[in-house]
Order: sequence, then C-alpha cells, then structure tokens
Amino acid sequence: MVARVQLTEKDKKFIEEVMTAGWGRPGLDYWTVARLALARSLQQTTAPDPEMFPILSVQDEGIQLHAAQLIGETKPGDDDYSDVYRALISVYEGRDLFADEVAFHAALQRHVRRGLATMATEWASGTDLNHYLLQDLFTDGAQNGEVAAELGDQVTRIMAEMGVDGRLVRTEQGPRLTRFTFQLSQLDDLNRLKRGEEKLAFGLGLGDRAATVSSAPVERQVLVDIPRAVSQWRTVDWNDVKGSLRSDEARAMTLPICLGTNVLGAPLLIDLAEAPHLFLGGTTGSGKSMTLHAILLSLLALEAPPDLLLIDPKAVEFAGYRGLKNLLPPGVVTSVGDAFTALNGLIEEMNRRQDAFAELEVRDLAEAQAAGSGLRRIVAVIDELGDLFMQSDDIQIPLIRLAQKARSAGIHLVLATQRPEAATFPGMLRSNVPSRVALTVQKGAESRIILDEGGAENLLGRGDMLVKFSGRQIVRAHGARIQPSDISGAVG
Repeated sequence: MVARVQLTEKDKKFIEEVMTAGWGRPGLDYWTVARLALARSLQQTTAPDPEMFPILSVQDEGIQLHAAQLIGETKPGDDDYSDVYRALISVYEGRDLFADEVAFHAALQRHVRRGLATMATEWASGTDLNHYLLQDLFTDGAQNGEVAAELGDQVTRIMAEMGVDGRLVRTEQGPRLTRFTFQLSQLDDLNRLKRGEEKLAFGLGLGDRAATVSSAPVERQVLVDIPRAVSQWRTVDWNDVKGSLRSDEARAMTLPICLGTNVLGAPLLIDLAEAPHLFLGGTTGSGKSMTLHAILLSLLALEAPPDLLLIDPKAVEFAGYRGLKNLLPPGVVTSVGDAFTALNGLIEEMNRRQDAFAELEVRDLAEAQAAGSGLRRIVAVIDELGDLFMQSDDIQIPLIRLAQKARSAGIHLVLATQRPEAATFPGMLRSNVPSRVALTVQKGAESRIILDEGGAENLLGRGDMLVKFSGRQIVRAHGARIQPSDISGAVG
C-alpha cells in the first residue's frame, strides 16, 4: 500500500480555514492546499526539523492524504509525478530517496506539515490569500532593482512622517535583508529613528519581521536593514562559503571558523583560538544545529585539524562524525556520566600540558609548538548543554575550570543549548566565555542571557544570528545550509 501523509487536527483545521476564509470554496479538496504547503517548505533553506515535525501515525480527528492524490504516485503515465518529487527532495536534503521508500514518504510528510505551519504563521485569516500566495510563494526570489527602489522610497516617506530628514545614498541586497544607507541632516535624527523601528516595520507591513537601525562608520550616516519575505531569501550553501577558509584572512587565524555570511552575503570568519570559547543559544528551528555543523566542518577543513571531543546527549546531531580519525575516545559521548569523565580527562590533559610548558619554559601551546612539542589543539563541542545540566549539576564544575584555565593549553569549548537560561549558562561560566552566538530565541530575557542585551528575539530564524565576538561589536550574520553530503564528504 502506498504510504499516506498523516496530518494533525490542527493541520486539518488550517487547511479548512484556507479553503473557506481564503478561497471561499469549502468544497475544495485538501490536496491543493497540501501541494502549496509542500512547495512552501521546499522554498526554505534547511530540511524540516525531525523534532518539530516527527513522523505521525493515524491521528484522531486528523486526516490522511494518499500519495496518489498528492503527487500522483502509482497513477498511470504522465499523471505520476512521484519521481520528480523524489528527485527534488533528494537534492534538497542531500540523500538518495529513490533507494529508500520509507525515508521518502517520511520526508514528504515532514515537508507538508512544515509548509502548513509556515503558511499558518504568514497568512492571516481574512486577508487576501491570493496576494499572500503571489508575494510569499510565487515570487521568483530576491528583489529586483525596481522593487528595491520602491521600498527605498517607502522607507524615506515613513522616516519623513516620523520627523526624520534622511537622504538615501545607497541600496544593497544581502541574502535575506535589503540595506539602505541614509545621510541624516541632524544628529537627533538617529535617536528618533532608532526609537521608531516598530513604526517603520508597521508602516512597511513587515509583520513579525523587525526593521533594524544602526550607525554607519561614516559621519551622520545610518543603516536601515529591512528583512525580505522568506520566499525572497537567497539560499547560501556550505559550498558557497567554505572557500573563505583558504583566504588570506583565514590563513592569518589559528582556528578559522566560517559561521555563514554577513548581512550583505560576504563570508563571516572568526578565530576560535582568539574566542577562546564560544556559547550558542537558540530555540528549535533557529539554525543552531546548522551553526554547530559549520563550526565542525570549518575545523575539519584545516590542514591540521584539532582533536575533537563531541558530546551529544540526544545521540542524534553528531552521529555523522563517528568515523573521524581525530575524534577523542570514547567517540561521540552521549551519556552524562561519560561526559563528566571526558571533561575531567580534559582537565588532566590541561594540567599535563601546563607541566610540559614549564619544562619547555614556554607560556602557551603556540610557543610549545614552535619549540617542537607536537601537541595539538583540542576543541570540545557540546550540544544541548541544558540536557546535561538537567541530569547533573556537577557537569558545570569541569566546564567552569576549563573555561577559566584551558586557553593557554590550547583547549577550547563550544557550548550550545536550546534553553538559554541562567541555569544552563551560569554566571561563573558566562564570565569566562565572552564570545557568544545568539540565534532566534523566544524572549528578550533569553537574548540577554546570551548577549547581555536584547535583540535575538527579533531574528528571522533559520540561521539568522547575532555574533558577539570577544572585544568586538555585535554583528548580524546568516548561517549557510549544510547538507548531509557536506558532512559525509568532510568525514570520509
């Protein structure tokens, strides 16, 4: 029997709302809306999160969509489009779905469900559905010059209504944002414009997408960043940015990491050795996992990759790295007990290195390597730090000690959590991990835990991030899409 796509009661109600309030056609079949949802999901930059969209069995009060109606599977001749969808989703997710019937139907279900959830957040019942479809589903990607110029005129007009006198001097388009540079007439206009960010977003009809205002490095110039609709984003793949790891900028770094691109599309590099530790926080769907993979792929791209300690309490995220030769024993750590032992092992290694430095009469790993010690840098990457803390508060003891003293020994921490709270990023740890990456969070308080200031609650999700690197101003960046093939290629 051909697999069916299982949808929840909530999914069913949204489809019925689209058919009645959107089109005024309650008799329209479910398949039309489901196909639109499938297309909407495939426009997004990353595969659906299995935790957010798990595979469902038959749902009480839900509906089942037969693949024969959804994609024509098993229909005769040209009415069967299933191979087309297999090819599309295989390329999108970087895996062969022709060879795995179960995986294909699971992916199909996830994409339909995510597409429905996305449409439910973007389209407000009672508004023009056809206009929504035209703007967010059927547009052909990034804005052209005419549309950007029209948007610039709108921004200029709204600024004038706010009492801000600004002259538009430059328009630039990044992967997700359009940036307008304005020359202001008066110094007070900057504060007036910053206070009016919400009015600017409201006037442009941005909905939940926040407009942001910041100072430019030129006198009396200001940058106004306007996010585009998701359908107008330009996807940045890992292949688009990994070449930056061979640039002169990267060669001047000890442990270069490419987090993605800045808002205008240029690769964003940081040196983990200078960080010297990094904390990442972001809710489900924020792109935290993609950012962790970008860090690991960056490290694996080095001529002399560091040794890696990978701790993954959910035993899912780092499974693709099990074959690494530079993975410290006992391989990918999944239990809190093994994590505690492994971290204490790093403390012992740190102490051994400090003793070796004393014998060599050097101060740190870089000098020891110059003296011919042969020691390698070590990077410990921990996903879901909050899960570890929930199981054992003792785990923070070795983490704090490493954060305090491990830099000179060439040992660096990358810590990530979906729950950026005081309990999962305590003060002693926070004070010794100055470099942070905030992806989308639910509340301003969570943003302040990560960055010591708000802002991350207004991000766009899917890799949109604020990067606070030690000693530098906060910058905005967008993560790259990383496919399973990128990971397998780096490991293999």
